[in-house]
Amino acid sequence: MRVVRRRRLLLPLLALLLPLVPAAPAQAGPTGDPAGWTDRQLAAQLVLAGYDMGRLADAETWVRNGIGGIVLFGTPPSDLGSRLARLRATGSVVPFVASDEEGGRVQRLRTLLGPLPSAEAMGATRSAAQVRALAASYGTRMARLGVDLDLAPVADLGIRGYYIERTDRAFSADPATAGAYASAWHAGMRSARVAAVAKHWPGHGQASDTHDHAASTPPLSTLEKRDLLPFGDLLRAGIPAVMVGHLQVPGLTEQGLPATLSPNAYRYLRERAGPHRVLMTDSLSMGAISIGMRLTPAQAAVRALTAGADLVIVDPGPGPGPIVDAVGAAIGRGSYPRSSALASVRRVLAAKRLTNSPLPMTSLAPAQATTGASLTPTLSGIARDRIGGGLTARFHVRTAGSASWNVVNAAGVSVASGARASYRLGEGRLRPATSYEWSVRACNGAGVCAAPGPILRFSTR
Repeated sequence: MRVVRRRRLLLPLLALLLPLVPAAPAQAGPTGDPAGWTDRQLAAQLVLAGYDMGRLADAETWVRNGIGGIVLFGTPPSDLGSRLARLRATGSVVPFVASDEEGGRVQRLRTLLGPLPSAEAMGATRSAAQVRALAASYGTRMARLGVDLDLAPVADLGIRGYYIERTDRAFSADPATAGAYASAWHAGMRSARVAAVAKHWPGHGQASDTHDHAASTPPLSTLEKRDLLPFGDLLRAGIPAVMVGHLQVPGLTEQGLPATLSPNAYRYLRERAGPHRVLMTDSLSMGAISIGMRLTPAQAAVRALTAGADLVIVDPGPGPGPIVDAVGAAIGRGSYPRSSALASVRRVLAAKRLTNSPLPMTSLAPAQATTGASLTPTLSGIARDRIGGGLTARFHVRTAGSASWNVVNAAGVSVASGARASYRLGEGRLRPATSYEWSVRACNGAGVCAAPGPILRFSTR
């Protein structure tokens, strides 16, 4: 992906037609189990829509209606963090906030977070351990800003004379080195609770620039010995998402189809990526799709998702409405099976749990300074998560003033988001006329926990 090129627009004609275009209907945000979501709500969660950072308010309606996430474009304003905080708080399901933070010439947040060397420079001048530390530091700054999805690392090989190498975007031409450095970048981002994306599968190293036109690679038999190896390293390292490039691959993709639209390519990748990894497209606004395939982003989105993608990316433009409408309609008529859409939504939500903690638990009981509690009290609180799904409430109890949780230490209780979790202390755990302290916090299925809750005190009678 790169900054969208400006094109001449027929402004007078648009001015005449715009009043005739109906506004998107208001829609409640999705809640609860995705199995109960509408077709359109499922469709929205499968879209990453590009927005200019100076116009993030334009995204609020779609975040409220359950868009999967946004991709940042343009120049970051100085108050980007506060804008993103407002945006992330808008929807019932928290959106991904994604940015291309590779380093070098592909680094959208440079002016706010500081410059990064290019991948080529990192591979030539730093160790893998140093790259991991750099990614951890930069990822921490991303997370503080409110950005939780890095559309990096590039796992392509830097083959001399080709597009990726000419733009300094590859760590190395050697598969083992590229895999080690890309995996180090992923590990650093993961430590900062930012999800990384391996791109551009199955290997852009010996292909031309797909921003402008269709491109092809050497045959699959060659890629399996070379270009696919760094992606294999990243899969084994647990990277949560893979970006598929607009690449035609002899022996892999169907005649004339890029991998982003190829059922064969997605089957091949899914077999190796496993059932839970998110498979996303490169931007469907690029020339390889609009010119090479003569498809609109909406048409391409339906084809990509039907072929096996979980998440589609579109550049800034008229907004994600046409894409969501087209995908929702395909679900409704059955050409894109609802079961497939539901499986993809669950993968997207699972990836979001890696970067988003549950909310602090509320309605805690017994409340602070409760007196006369029984010797077998029930501790409870309501657990909430803006991604939904099952949570674990972890209860802690100690004698007042103790340095450790000497009565109960992290006793887990399973609870659905929005429900009350209760834990009853059994006979013999507490003494009469004694003061105790307790706390509870919720953790999601990825093991990411809410901030520690308040420590409350109660006294037994």
